[in-house]
Amino acid sequence: MSDVLVVGGGIIGLLGALELTRRGRAVTIIDAPAQYPPASWAGGGILSPLYAWRYSDAMTRLSVDAFSRYQQILDECNAAGVPGCEALLHSGGLWVETSGDDAVRARQWAERWQIPVQAMPASERMPESAVGAGLLFPSLGNIRNPGLLKVLRTHLQRLGVRFESAMVSRIVPGAVGGKVLAADGRQWQGATVVISAGHAAADLLRSIHFPMPLFPAKGEMLLYRMQPGQVPGVMLTERGYLIPRQDGSVLVGSTLRKGDDTTYPTVAGRYQLERLAASLWPQLASCLPAFHWAGVRPGCDRDIPFIGTVPGANGVFAAVGHYRNGLVAAPASAELLAQLITGEQPFTDPKPYSLSSASPSSRSSSSFFNL
Repeated sequence: MSDVLVVGGGIIGLLGALELTRRGRAVTIIDAPAQYPPASWAGGGILSPLYAWRYSDAMTRLSVDAFSRYQQILDECNAAGVPGCEALLHSGGLWVETSGDDAVRARQWAERWQIPVQAMPASERMPESAVGAGLLFPSLGNIRNPGLLKVLRTHLQRLGVRFESAMVSRIVPGAVGGKVLAADGRQWQGATVVISAGHAAADLLRSIHFPMPLFPAKGEMLLYRMQPGQVPGVMLTERGYLIPRQDGSVLVGSTLRKGDDTTYPTVAGRYQLERLAASLWPQLASCLPAFHWAGVRPGCDRDIPFIGTVPGANGVFAAVGHYRNGLVAAPASAELLAQLITGEQPFTDPKPYSLSSASPSSRSSSSFFNL
């Protein structure tokens, strides 16, 4: 029996396992990446919430130092001899299209959280861009998420974390912890169970009679092959964003379809993204995308995730509902989760993220599953 069973092998589950392993816990991760690809594989990897100043302080506390946290994690993996750590982090900054009162709020937010910011029109950042006025946050950046997941899995395996490939059908709480049951009949028992299964977490929580306001939210992305340096950093607008990679690739995203849990790209999604690409950077109008893919985000009806113990299930914890902010909030979420499990002093007040804060009316309703 493992000390901790983590259900879900996306970025939240992987970093949660890393934090717990650092604390001496034996961890087993149970997931089914072929059937439920993690949202963190499909996303763009922007290390900031989109228009971060429009979120609550509780979200900022989970995301404000994401770049430095990932740098420390990759340094640890690199020091351990894990290959592929290089060129995953891109420190080109984050340019955001904004003006008027919204820009004033953005500056106030940046000053409060000590994040450098400067006014800069898009044409100064990238002369070919058709976008207008905005702000540059030079200390923010992005991470190459598929490579990150590979590095983390390798690192965890070397640390002794077990990986089990299985479709989990339900959780059965015990006096402490519980059993994880797979659709093929296998089962595992742990003193602690962590549910971090992305959009599939909704079904698992319902299996222990704790429905929550969670839903799937499909998103599609395009990738163009360009020359390195043409887009110096992330460019974010209300319509979408451009994300550069160090090899010159440029990601364009993204669509959003609530209630859709399919992972196949669509013709309509491609056309929408191609129009977006041309509007953000006219040069892309004459280019063909090299890749088109889709993923499913773990949607939530509020702007912060739920992290903590599941009420009524002793030793069962959840880290769910990160929606579009899984990658940026994962390092801090994993630290908070591990602190709650081990009884350490949390680095921030855990009350805003508590599962008990989900309103009874929203938990008893099934309407949010059909958005």
